Amino acid sequence: MLVLLASQLASIYLQLSIFNYIAMCCVFVIGLLARRLVKIREFYLIAVGGILAVVAWVTSQHAVEWMIEGLSRSAYLASFILLMALLREGALTSRSVVDLGRYLTFQPPKRRFVAVFSGAHMLSAMINLGALPLFAPIIQRGVRADLPATAPLDEVAQIRERRQLTATLRGFSWFLIWAPTAVTQAIMPTLMDGIQALRLMGIGLCIALIMMLLGWCEDWLRWRKTGHRIRQQGMLGTIETPNFPRNSARNFALVCALLFVLSVGFYNGFGVSIVSGVMLAAPIVVLVWVVVQQPSGSKLSGTATRFDQITHSAMPGYVREMLFVACAGFIGTIGAKLVPIAEFAQAIGLATAPGWSVLFTLSMSVWVFGQVGFSPITMAVFLSSVVAQIPVLPVDITHAALAIAAGTAICTTGAPFSAGALMLSRATGYSPFTLTWRWNGLFTFLSMIVLTLIYVWLEPGQ
Repeated sequence: MLVLLASQLASIYLQLSIFNYIAMCCVFVIGLLARRLVKIREFYLIAVGGILAVVAWVTSQHAVEWMIEGLSRSAYLASFILLMALLREGALTSRSVVDLGRYLTFQPPKRRFVAVFSGAHMLSAMINLGALPLFAPIIQRGVRADLPATAPLDEVAQIRERRQLTATLRGFSWFLIWAPTAVTQAIMPTLMDGIQALRLMGIGLCIALIMMLLGWCEDWLRWRKTGHRIRQQGMLGTIETPNFPRNSARNFALVCALLFVLSVGFYNGFGVSIVSGVMLAAPIVVLVWVVVQQPSGSKLSGTATRFDQITHSAMPGYVREMLFVACAGFIGTIGAKLVPIAEFAQAIGLATAPGWSVLFTLSMSVWVFGQVGFSPITMAVFLSSVVAQIPVLPVDITHAALAIAAGTAICTTGAPFSAGALMLSRATGYSPFTLTWRWNGLFTFLSMIVLTLIYVWLEPGQ
């Protein structure tokens, strides 16, 4: 895994193809070494990738070229997810992260949704999927603090836990639309030329804020009558809100600022994408983060011990996620190559279709296929490759990227097979069907309506 990361970063920043081939070989080697660790999901994706490779070999003379492109994208995405996982390792041992999480989850009911949503959102932008297994235990420990370990939750505790976990998943999902640390933002610039990254981030961040307001309104309306009944019955106990952890907030803000400054510096200095800037900045930030966490008398030895734990214990634990995104990159790339995009676009009259309907279709495609087990990452790669091959695209390419990213956000709250839902399910014990269809079904539907209105504003059509 370390060779994979080093070779991929060297390929990006030194522009030497030999390192790209080394990275591709590393993905194969890691898959072989980890064959006893993978589960049915990874075997299924590997089988699908193999079938697509055979079909490409039989039907096209460009099969080798396609497979090299697919493997290159696999290595890139695998490296990205591992580097973002490193940020989680820095957060795991950070007292500041725990203090901030406890402060956000112990807010009064009127402020709790916004606090948890925004906290999960910003923490996700920092450590990606790692935010869910970090936030979930803090929520559950807070809800169950006054109960015996095996005691069932009463009605009030069940509602508190549900509302906070729902806010966590929603906050995580909508970081995917704008943050350069999201897998979606790593995928699209490598596939679609002409994306205005800063504009995409700006519009995406505005949409995320709108979705936070929408989520708060839905949460308030859903529980308004129940809350009134609970207060009348005197069932609502007092919640002691901790003081704002200023030192912890300052420390975490400094880490975020370091990641931002380094990423922008690499982006401007080397002329790479902002995502590639984040990839190189991540290990530097983790090194600094781990060093400052060590006692003053044992900085060197403590850092060495921690990195030994990360490389020998933590990183191998991410092998399934790494292989998952690697397969998604390969399947999406080869699948798009096998589809006759130009002929299909001409047959349906895509060039003259209203722009907003094209954006809506891109978002809904991610969600629909997510219901039958296709991951948002696979669909993001596939749709980005498809969009890049369309001869006459009736929408702005940045808006197309926005729609695909928004589709991954909708899929995260509305499809039980999304990585976010599966990760939160693993951390909490709740079924992914409960977390998505049951708890977030209405919010997902409302999100689709709001997105449609935004698309009509962005691309009014003919």
